[in-house]
Amino acid sequence: MPQNRLTTLTLFLLLLLPLFGKKRPVVPDSLRTLNIGVNGVILSMQRVEGGSFMMGATSDQYDPDTYTNKPAHLVFLSPFYIATTEVTNRLWRAVMNEREMLDLSGYPDHPVAFVSWHEAQEFIRRLDSITGMPFRLPSEAEWEFAARGGEQSKHFRFAGSNEADTVGWLYPLAEQWTHLVARKLPNELGLYDMTGNVAEWCQDIYGPYQLSTRPDPCGADTGSFRIVRGGSYDNCIANSHLSVRCWYEPETSVGYIGFRVAMTLPNDPAASSRLTRGATSDEENYLPLTQKIRLKGRRLPFSLVPGDEPYYISEEVSAALWEKVIGFEPPAKEHGVAIGMSQQERVRFAELCSRIANKPLSVATIAEVDSALAHGVIVLPKSHKKVRSVRATQRSRRTREKLSPWAELIGVKIKQPDDPVLLDFKGDANEKLPLRLVLR
Repeated sequence: MPQNRLTTLTLFLLLLLPLFGKKRPVVPDSLRTLNIGVNGVILSMQRVEGGSFMMGATSDQYDPDTYTNKPAHLVFLSPFYIATTEVTNRLWRAVMNEREMLDLSGYPDHPVAFVSWHEAQEFIRRLDSITGMPFRLPSEAEWEFAARGGEQSKHFRFAGSNEADTVGWLYPLAEQWTHLVARKLPNELGLYDMTGNVAEWCQDIYGPYQLSTRPDPCGADTGSFRIVRGGSYDNCIANSHLSVRCWYEPETSVGYIGFRVAMTLPNDPAASSRLTRGATSDEENYLPLTQKIRLKGRRLPFSLVPGDEPYYISEEVSAALWEKVIGFEPPAKEHGVAIGMSQQERVRFAELCSRIANKPLSVATIAEVDSALAHGVIVLPKSHKKVRSVRATQRSRRTREKLSPWAELIGVKIKQPDDPVLLDFKGDANEKLPLRLVLR
């Protein structure tokens, strides 16, 4: 078989892989956008589902006389969160309040600029300390995937449109100065200003693209330059399409470069999380995102829940594991999960597991489960029938939200059903809830 046909067949098969993988878990509506308080300022983070896409000089992008964005290549990404707007002067001062680079008091909601890559890292370190959450700069691949609209992409040349001025502040209409964030139209994911306003630092070291396929690429291993993406008020339209790459020394601090933050989902086993827990600038704690504890020949996976007092929470205890540890079947089971046990039996199970594993395990409380759900560590339900039901209810919720303002105009109030995923974890503990363990 000729080499080019073999390459085409390989790419085609790789594109089909996600269709045969595990079913994507249902995510509560409340986790699609996280609104995080930072010293009185709200930071909105949009969830971006993982997927595959062709990165670089694809046919829908303008092709300038450059080869830095070639060859176009297939990339696989895990889910992540990315800020809906660039970091503003208001948010910068909420985190870095002892340092004012310029007198920008009249522009609190303009994107921060004159920030080097190193200064962006210091901002993220302090933001981590304030929130207890693992923020970072987006990778170049994550940035482009999000700017293209993720799996909702309509293959626009710019972030949300083929008309650059509708979605971004660019030369000459921007008049060579920053503008209020989120005043142009968003892209398919609800992200603003990914075309224009200020260009944005990415985490990656610059290096030429390789015609290879690997999950979650993170740039070159060595080099002197860091990636900047997105165009700015100082860029013309031709140099601001989504596949354009720029790179600067990490010490660079200019008025047309800022940044936005990203965050890996806490239940992503391929990543690691940095938690500061009161650490100083010279002292950081690194915790793995997952652990597996062996119990009676079976492994029980645990996932990290970040915060001021981080802890690990287990998957639902299966009926098979319950029987192995306790010695008899649980009172009931649903989809292989043990349910129907009294609180006394649950505590006894946790004590036996602690002795077997020689680790301090305890029964997860409702508050601990709710916290894990809020951080995206717990995603339910598991049964396909219930998944379909939950998705239908969530579609109904979103439709009703859109209709509510119009209904109120004629005096009609539309009742909003509760999020079915959240309902699984609300209320008092009872025998119907699945059992989870906590490791501190």
